[in-house]
Amino acid sequence: MKKIIILAALIFAAVSCGSINDLKDIKEIQKVTTNVNVVTSSISAEIPRPDSYTVKFINYDEKLEIVKTTDASGKVSTSDIVPGVYTITVQGESAKGGFTYYFSGSETNTSIVSDNKSYNIELTASKAGALILKEIYFNGSTGYYFKDQFYEIYNNSNEVQYADGLCIATLMPATATTTTYQWEVGEGKNPDDYIYCGAVWQIPAEGNGKNYPVAPGESIIIAQIAQNHTVIKPTSPVDLSKAEFETFIKTQTVNPDNPESVNMTLKIDFNVFGTQWLVTVFGGAYVLFMPEADFDNATWVQPKGNATKAKEIPIDWVTDGVELVNNATKVTQKRMPSSLDAGATYTGAAYTGKSVSRKIKSTMPDGRIVYMDTNNSSEDFQVNSKAVVRRNNAGAPSWSPASK
Repeated sequence: MKKIIILAALIFAAVSCGSINDLKDIKEIQKVTTNVNVVTSSISAEIPRPDSYTVKFINYDEKLEIVKTTDASGKVSTSDIVPGVYTITVQGESAKGGFTYYFSGSETNTSIVSDNKSYNIELTASKAGALILKEIYFNGSTGYYFKDQFYEIYNNSNEVQYADGLCIATLMPATATTTTYQWEVGEGKNPDDYIYCGAVWQIPAEGNGKNYPVAPGESIIIAQIAQNHTVIKPTSPVDLSKAEFETFIKTQTVNPDNPESVNMTLKIDFNVFGTQWLVTVFGGAYVLFMPEADFDNATWVQPKGNATKAKEIPIDWVTDGVELVNNATKVTQKRMPSSLDAGATYTGAAYTGKSVSRKIKSTMPDGRIVYMDTNNSSEDFQVNSKAVVRRNNAGAPSWSPASK
């Protein structure tokens, strides 16, 4: 036994001496300094620039990722780069006038081997509404119950937004159809520059217009009727008694008024039922917009050869749009311009308690969720087996009854 132990020790010593000699030839890898300069000269000066940009150096072969933040001028330097092939990505976002502007650019498959090399990365900017329709519950629940319709509006940006004056509207025709509407908007106007609304509700705008702040990651709920519908109708999936806003018809007494929820203003009522704002359970086309001028029911437009009334609203006012249809066969029967929504989404059947909601795009380091908004509802939305108020733990504003 003693001989075996001695032999093993000699073998280990020999291997160890060889390994040590091999290690003598290994040199420490020298990291290199790399500089990035963000270029936005091709982007309109009217678009506000972010305070900083996130720069990622990604080496896919070695599974390395280094994340840095630029200064206000769009410059950053890092000395952490191990020589190799990298993709450099730059992202940032800013907000103005109810819109979020997403900045992005990249340099792909770049060999970074020399020290103190600089890269100028040209960015592009895309526009999306800061306040977006995050979840829409429109098709009602078992027993032909439809008073529990609601709309969740989410702050998808990184800055506080104000909901004061925000409008939610449904487009005409009320349901998807193969009939083509040729709207007549008057001489000198282009029909393609407008959307055509049958109903418009507005959040009150009083004082300084900052009564209803919505922080990043927070949402507000607009209820058809702000009540606990799980009590009124046990098949309903939602309690809307803490909704921030409700579309209460003041001239009726059938449905109760919730004093905790702010009553919205009915601006356009060409397609509103007498006791409640019932949007078709087969899928309406919705837009959010911030009006840049006043409007009312005193004037309207109609399609050629059709008595349908609608209010024309400039597309430029729209911050978000979602096309809903009954099922897959109706996707091409659009009421929404493709520039606002290139696709459509649906639940497949009415009175099921299902809803549609946006898919998660990413989660920020602080836990804030950013939702997909590519202006294509076929890609951006998912179908949920059950409607949920503030899915994924979206926050409620401090002034909300849900925060009390």
